[in-house]
Amino acid sequence: MSSRGSSWLALAAVFAGFSQPARAQDAEQATHADEAATPQVSYERRAGEVTLRQYQLGCLSQLTYLIVSGKEALVVDPQRDVDHYIRDARQLGARIRYVALTHTNADFVAGHTELAAREGAQILISADSGSQFPHRAMNSGDSVLLGPATMEFLATPGHTLDSMSILVRVPKQGGEVEADPLWLLTGDALFIGSIGRPDLAQGTITPMTLAGKAFDTVQRLRTLPDQTIVLPGHGAGSLCGAHLSPDTTSTIGREKQSNPYFQIRSRAQFVSRDVSGLAPAPPYFAENVALNRKGPPVLNWSDEMPAALTPIQVKAAMRGDAWVVDLRDARAYASLHLEGSINVAVRGRLDTWTGSVIPFDAQLVLVGSQDEVREAAFRFKRIGFDSVLGYLASDLEVARNAGLLVRTTELVPPAVLAAQIAAGTEPIVVDVRTAEEHAELAIGQYAHIDLTHWNKFGEVLDRDAPVLFVCNSAYRSSMAVGLAERLGFRQVASLDGGLDAWLDAQLPVYGTASICAGPVCPDPGGALAGAHESGAAAAPGQQPNAAFASALPEPIEPGQLANLLLDQPQNYAVLDLRPAWQYREYHVPGAVNVNVDGLSAYVKTLPPSARIVLVDRDGTYAWAVAGAMANGAGHGGYGLRVLAGGTLRFWREVEVSGHTPRSAQGAQSAPVPVPAATEKPPAKKRSAGC
Repeated sequence: MSSRGSSWLALAAVFAGFSQPARAQDAEQATHADEAATPQVSYERRAGEVTLRQYQLGCLSQLTYLIVSGKEALVVDPQRDVDHYIRDARQLGARIRYVALTHTNADFVAGHTELAAREGAQILISADSGSQFPHRAMNSGDSVLLGPATMEFLATPGHTLDSMSILVRVPKQGGEVEADPLWLLTGDALFIGSIGRPDLAQGTITPMTLAGKAFDTVQRLRTLPDQTIVLPGHGAGSLCGAHLSPDTTSTIGREKQSNPYFQIRSRAQFVSRDVSGLAPAPPYFAENVALNRKGPPVLNWSDEMPAALTPIQVKAAMRGDAWVVDLRDARAYASLHLEGSINVAVRGRLDTWTGSVIPFDAQLVLVGSQDEVREAAFRFKRIGFDSVLGYLASDLEVARNAGLLVRTTELVPPAVLAAQIAAGTEPIVVDVRTAEEHAELAIGQYAHIDLTHWNKFGEVLDRDAPVLFVCNSAYRSSMAVGLAERLGFRQVASLDGGLDAWLDAQLPVYGTASICAGPVCPDPGGALAGAHESGAAAAPGQQPNAAFASALPEPIEPGQLANLLLDQPQNYAVLDLRPAWQYREYHVPGAVNVNVDGLSAYVKTLPPSARIVLVDRDGTYAWAVAGAMANGAGHGGYGLRVLAGGTLRFWREVEVSGHTPRSAQGAQSAPVPVPAATEKPPAKKRSAGC
């Protein structure tokens, strides 16, 4: 038997331990009450006398910076709570002299006025910003000295008109550096693997005009040294862009090779792509732009705990149009809650979702434990929700006895809903996720209303009919219950555990997600029997995907893979199984050459959300390997695909036909690696989004 054949037979043992169910692949499950809700150092480097520290705030996918040079410090795009910048600057022997804003931010209230008031820091921002607070207006090419380092401002419009990047130039006599500038702080002009969306600026300029400016910005950044380190303003999960990488640093060279916006040479194609498929921006974004431009009021951060309210005070506040935010988890909320209160649990992306569904000028009453209330009130200040009247303790029996209206709502188990579907007695099912999520994976052909458009519940649905809301984990569907109650709905419920629990129960789904290669998934022969016995039924003319239990490897066409690698390169792991010499002659752009004997070890290094594409010369060997991975051994919930026709078809249909902007002139060079920090390199933290 050949070595290749013996390797294939050994794969069942090699891939043992990779058996976990597929997930709906967002992070509603993330716990934001710990590290993600506090700034974490995600990158730090010292070059000569200059130290740069990057902080990551996971719950807002925000990246901010402290630069210390000599005895002076500069903070870039600070979050509103600024104690950690001041503390760390002191520890590094410096005082904050400047605070720089790369643009007028929309997704958070910045801490520029806080640092100006507390440290006497001078605020630096673009002359095009229209800022109404005291500041130093910066034009492209202007610079300030910070100790021995130079901070040069470069106009990089596109995300906004006032967008500027900061080039940090470090003298070589202070320590060897690999590039000049060493660092490029891009704000939202350039992300890792993407760019900032062009539709968040508040003014008369159109997104298409800004997209054209973004094209020019990318061409300008292309001229910087390949070794210059790119430090963006946001990471994965941010609504300021699409398909952001979980990485928090990169280089110009790496972005030139892997960022899809650097691959597009046509201005028209670039602009068209930049303005297409943008997710709805939360309503509070416009309010934050106005607040940041005016100058946010300086707060007393020591007053962390809102006042305790009696049920009578809460009743009066609700009569006065206050909104009640219930901070408990979905199960506690369903068991008993104030009628019309909105369940935005602390464990999720509390800040963004509160700003997405509750009016910015609303007065808030919080329901939860003291720890939940204290954290929520603190985090609300980061997005400008400063009007918290107080809180009600989470023992709602006391509220009921005092005359407040309370409700109990049902969390419907997946098996119960499946049985109702089989009997044709299910309620009106409404998926409240985004259109993209709904297309990728859904439990059937039911109604879809994005939660951010919750007012449409009353325009589209019957208030007297039973309604069941669905999301990925019951986080958003529980919010939908309260919003529907405010609109007068009487029979509302939520799918217990959401789509994740549905998948865990191995019930059928539809869609184009990684466990399904196309809009209609084939029944792989008998695998749906268990799902049918539990009551799930396929829609006429379609066959459901029986989730992970029947997730056989799926083919992916060359053109489809080329488009996905252009759009979402960070989401796909293309593994080339051919001999190294064949790989060197030609390979799919971005593919990694992996020997089958080391395949399991390599797969274990990939993030759980990775979508694996196996590649060989013509597809035959890759299918055998994929079959061994999926047949009884599992593959950890990874999306497993095989390139149809292998590199032969990819070359013929993509490279030769010019399907993508990439040319096929031999093997591509390896991506320029992200430079490692020279001291104190903390573990990289993936941002928590939902």
